Amino acid sequence: MTHAALLDVDIRAKRYGDRAILDGLRLTLAPGKITALLGPSGCGKSTLLRIVAGLDRDFTGTVSLDGVTQRGPSPLAGVIFQEPRLLPWLHVAENITFPERARGAALVRAHALLVEVGLRADDGARWPKHLSGGMAQRVAIARGLFAQPRLLLLDEPFSAVDAMTRMRLQQLLLTIVEAHRMAALVVTHDIDEALYLADRIVLLEPASGEAGRPASREFDVEMHRPRRREELAGHPLRAILLDRLEASVAAVSP
Repeated sequence: MTHAALLDVDIRAKRYGDRAILDGLRLTLAPGKITALLGPSGCGKSTLLRIVAGLDRDFTGTVSLDGVTQRGPSPLAGVIFQEPRLLPWLHVAENITFPERARGAALVRAHALLVEVGLRADDGARWPKHLSGGMAQRVAIARGLFAQPRLLLLDEPFSAVDAMTRMRLQQLLLTIVEAHRMAALVVTHDIDEALYLADRIVLLEPASGEAGRPASREFDVEMHRPRRREELAGHPLRAILLDRLEASVAAVSP
């Protein structure tokens, strides 16, 4: 029996004025799978993520989540941004449960999520200004999980932290996706990060002959988990992606 995709995206057109940003893009995600979005700056990666999140409705097409056409933000989709974006006037636990109050069952869940993302339950009483960058991003992940979404949308979520913290957060994402059997769509500029995390990589690139109009290419990452980081440099797909990215940058450069 064939099961419907958790996420089904059909963007026929997305424009900024006269400029086509996304055109004729189809994308599906299955539960328990991670898809990485790669592409040069300005090709529409973050725009696509905002459309899927329901934060941008100014496009022609449809986004279906769990078989339901989306008209705006959905509790089934948790969004994690490049910066943690924690509210400085709320304690950590209150940031996780926002807009709910951090009390009763909500507080219990916030504490459980803090432990799941590698922090302590009593970190819920701390102020965001007392957290390191990696700790703050773990809180942002916990906040994204609070509503028990089936889909995580991550916009370069680990780019603002140091290399060691980034590796730990990447592993955390893999653990969470597997444990919760959710899907994840990750925007990244890092080929090695895409190869380490993703089951599939979608490369957005300007279509030849039409500057500014992206096409998409999909690549299955045929590597068993756990993946060894030292093996990524020699993976044949890495060279293909690097060549395509270099060609895309050259195509849009003046």
